Amino acid sequence: MKKKKNPKVVTVDMYHKYAEVDEMYSSKVREVKLDIPSNFRMLCAILDVKVEKLLNDFMWMLSYSHHNTASNTQRKTAKKFFLACKYGQPVYTKKQINQMFDELKADRKIRKTIDGMDHEDMKLFWKSNHMYMQHWFRRWFNKRDRAKGDISTLNEY
Repeated sequence: MKKKKNPKVVTVDMYHKYAEVDEMYSSKVREVKLDIPSNFRMLCAILDVKVEKLLNDFMWMLSYSHHNTASNTQRKTAKKFFLACKYGQPVYTKKQINQMFDELKADRKIRKTIDGMDHEDMKLFWKSNHMYMQHWFRRWFNKRDRAKGDISTLNEY
């Protein structure tokens, strides 16, 4: 009687492309040329706060990034300022923009719960997170009246 060969099981990770953040969706180091008002420069000099630090802190607070240790009050204040300036309006309603911020905040909260997760689960978590953030961007991006799928404009920001 012939022994039946055990077929070799090959697992294929169909989500391998999400193991790392896609270049298009990742944080970018950009050089920006700004006209910095004299009063702002003087205020920064008096308070010993570099313009770059102030602007960087604001961006990381506003984005609910996990890289920033801002307090909830600081994040809420940054969001209030953003909304008061009506950035993104009238293309998106204030309610929609608030929902975007709430979703970024929820993503930040979830990231705080992964301590102690084993290595394989952690890899799966990050793949899922990277996949979700790409979906999140495309979902909001395509709500505007523009050609669906032309997300390459993200590279301009």
